[in-house]
Amino acid sequence: MRVLTLAVVLVLAPLAGPAAAQSGANSACNQALSYEKAAAANGATAQARYDAATAGLAMNARCNDAQMKLVNEAYLLSMRAPAAHDLHLGDWQRDMTRANQLLTECTRTPGLRGAKPGNDCAMQLRDNAAVTTIMTTTPSPLPSASPSPSPSPRAQHR
Repeated sequence: MRVLTLAVVLVLAPLAGPAAAQSGANSACNQALSYEKAAAANGATAQARYDAATAGLAMNARCNDAQMKLVNEAYLLSMRAPAAHDLHLGDWQRDMTRANQLLTECTRTPGLRGAKPGNDCAMQLRDNAAVTTIMTTTPSPLPSASPSPSPSPRAQHR
């Protein structure tokens, strides 16, 4: 099943600008973003997407930039949910619900709201709704037969 969850990797580009990279203070945030990109890669298996998203969430727990942490977690959960569904692992519905809560928060957060990151979060919310509909109306594929999600708007602009 092709899913829309890769509308992901684009939002953090403005947040992870030169100051963040220079300070080193956002190393965990940037590493989480790298895992996010891996989870969003075209051709990645469901297992690879799940593993990258899970590793990204673990790294993101140490992210000390509130906005990046919020957006990273929202997108990582948005990518892990379909992989978990396809692999029959974890609780994909809980991941998707939490992702949607965080994406909604992103659309309302000062500094993100009305800017590209907030708009991308709104787009991911719509994509998540479509993916959820697909996952609840279509049987899960066998884990080995699971294709990767479609590239997201966020991934396309990196």
